[in-house]
Amino acid sequence: MRILNYHKNLPISCIAVLTLMSVGACGGHPNAADVPDTVTSAIVDLSSVDMEIMQAQDILKRQCMRTKGFDVPIDYTVITVPQSYVDVGGVFRSKEEAETVGYNTQTADLQGRNIALDAYVDTLSDSERNRYEQEMGDLDTGGCAAQAYIALFESPENTRAVFDTFDDVLREQSSSAIEDSDVQAAIKDEYMPCMEKAGYNVRGLRGGELASKKFGRYRKWNEPPNDEEKAMAVQDYECQASANLIQRINEALERNAGTWLVSNEAMLLERHEKLQQARERANQVISGQLSYKASD
Repeated sequence: MRILNYHKNLPISCIAVLTLMSVGACGGHPNAADVPDTVTSAIVDLSSVDMEIMQAQDILKRQCMRTKGFDVPIDYTVITVPQSYVDVGGVFRSKEEAETVGYNTQTADLQGRNIALDAYVDTLSDSERNRYEQEMGDLDTGGCAAQAYIALFESPENTRAVFDTFDDVLREQSSSAIEDSDVQAAIKDEYMPCMEKAGYNVRGLRGGELASKKFGRYRKWNEPPNDEEKAMAVQDYECQASANLIQRINEALERNAGTWLVSNEAMLLERHEKLQQARERANQVISGQLSYKASD
């Protein structure tokens, strides 16, 4: 998952799994370096911030709006959506993720969670809607959206630093991991034949496209996959694992942005620590152990 515009109010519908194209020169690995495993792990986490953090920000934001006199609905249901891996979409990090999430962005209506909030906002008068928007604000202007991020990350600066990491890495890479020759070889020579042998004729790392054709948009918001989709997603994960895809993506990242990763090790590890702290707070928010009033 890549959060496309963190300083705006959280629009679940704009969260998407992306497969990004080239951002730099092709050929060779001018940015290769010996990157510590801790830095590689940190950059993977920082490049695809947990859905739990965004859900917690949404909950805190709505709790804050209630203190401003708006009776906004709050949904504590745990949200499950696929996330990208660094800058590569369509990767399953675990068998459990494949089973519980499946190809959610292909088959479910991501607008579903916002229906209740949209219905509430529609009941407001013009003057109250203007006040609602002002009180909500964003990370740049302040308001409840900013207060929610601050409750998780401690400051606007920490929030921006964590969410800017994806763009920082993208800018520094000589090419996207999906374009790396070893990653492409793993996909074409190992992953795709594995999927074809199992009866799934995918084109590249695009199981979601095939799932969309096979299953359609049959799911309601946040509904788990049925047995047929689950079976395909688990097979997808197993074929990716047999091709060592995640390891090869990590190695591509180190080749394509290694020099920058090493020279910014301290900064990246500090950002990762802030992310881990925010993750812990987010889980407390979702479970009801931490609220906006207790955070401000």
